[in-house]
Amino acid sequence: MDLNSESPAVERLKVLIVDDHPMVREGLAGILKRFEIAISGVAASGREALEMFSATRPDVTLLDLRLPDQRGLDVLKSILHLDPNARVVILTSSQAEANIYDAISLGACGYLLKGIDGASLARQIRHVAEGGNAIAPEASERLTRYIASKRISEREIEVLRLIALGKSNKEISQRLDVTVDTVKMHVKNLLQKLQASDRTQAVVIAIQRGLIQY
Repeated sequence: MDLNSESPAVERLKVLIVDDHPMVREGLAGILKRFEIAISGVAASGREALEMFSATRPDVTLLDLRLPDQRGLDVLKSILHLDPNARVVILTSSQAEANIYDAISLGACGYLLKGIDGASLARQIRHVAEGGNAIAPEASERLTRYIASKRISEREIEVLRLIALGKSNKEISQRLDVTVDTVKMHVKNLLQKLQASDRTQAVVIAIQRGLIQY
C-alpha cells in the first residue's frame, strides 16, 4: 500500500489539544479525528503544552484558559515566543470580556466556546489553519462591549475596587488622597460608562467583564 495515498488533509492539518480535563481532551480528539483532522498531541498542563508544541509544531493549537500550573494566556505568550506565526485558538467556557480582549490582543487567532458543535469546530480550525480568524458570536459581542468600556481610566478602576470593598466616598477620598467631590465625579462617570443604575450593579458588571477581581 502506498502510504502517500492517504488524504493530504490528514497529513497537512495537525492540531494540539491543551485542556486539563481528560474527558474534554479525549472528546475533542475523537471529534476532530472524525473530521479527518490529525491530533499531534494532547496536553493537560502548560508545561506539557509547550513541550508538545516544540516537538510537533502543530498547524493549530486548541488552548483552554484554565490550566493547573499556569494561565492559558501565559501559555499563549510562550507559544508565540517560540513561533510568532503559531496559530492558537482559545477554546474555553469563559466568556469574561477581559479574557477575550487579552487573548486576541496577545495574538490568539480565535476565541471559541466549548458549547460549539463538532462540525463547526472542525470548520473553524481549518479556517484558522488557512490564515483566518475564528471568534464565537457571543465572544465578538462581548469584545466590542469591552473595548468600549476600556475608556474607563485607571483611577476609575481604583475607585471601583474600593467600592467593591464596601468603602464609602469619604473613605475612598482618604485612601486616594482626593476630595469627596472628585470621588463622586468618578462614581457618576463609572455609572454612565458601565450603564449601571447604582454602585452595586457597577461592581457586578465590572467583575463580569473582568475589569476588577473579587
